[in-house]
Amino acid sequence: MMLFITIFIVCDTTAFRMTTFFGTAVPASGLIIPIVFALGDLIAEVYGYSVSRKLIWNNLVCQFIFGVLITIALYFPSPPGNKLNIHYSLAFQHILRTNITSCLSVTSGMFTNAFLMSKFKIWMNGKRFWVRTILSSVISEFVLCFVAYSTLYIGLKSATEIWKIVIVVWYYKLLFSVCSAPLVTLFSNFIKKLEKSDVYDYQINYNPFMYHVRDIENKNDLNEIQDTI
Repeated sequence: MMLFITIFIVCDTTAFRMTTFFGTAVPASGLIIPIVFALGDLIAEVYGYSVSRKLIWNNLVCQFIFGVLITIALYFPSPPGNKLNIHYSLAFQHILRTNITSCLSVTSGMFTNAFLMSKFKIWMNGKRFWVRTILSSVISEFVLCFVAYSTLYIGLKSATEIWKIVIVVWYYKLLFSVCSAPLVTLFSNFIKKLEKSDVYDYQINYNPFMYHVRDIENKNDLNEIQDTI
């Protein structure tokens, strides 16, 4: 949970730190955030949709608090002769804009990812995790990229520039998902054995605003229910 939230906060602070990827200017946050999707896949696979849902909302609260406190700090009086505050203000001048973007993009992208991971696990009977993590990431990361960059850079960049950033960052995330799938699969199997948890979301409410859900905690429970139907 701490790593999940930490990476998102890092992404908030690097949303306007531009770098280049195959000759295209892209935000540094776009090259970091695929790690979150890998973590999200692990959490949804091992602990289920309900835990993922709570983690997503907890993350949004932490991001919002971070953004508000940074914004308040920008308005603190500066000591006479201090020339560093202007650079600090420039670096964080869009932090609230980034927070609003996160509220829209993170909820849409991460909930899409958690939902797909949950459904794919049922449909594939818990097999082919590497396929499920790639498929869910391909779809959900495009949702996040489109919502995030169209919101973050509206009025600051042209539609053509925004669309180019969306496509390039999405391609990078797709490449990251494919390359990291074997490692994520190994971690998933390890954590399942360590935690003795393998949740199947057989009958739950997928409403992102609902916290009380019914989970099937392991494959044996799922098989028992299916045998009684």
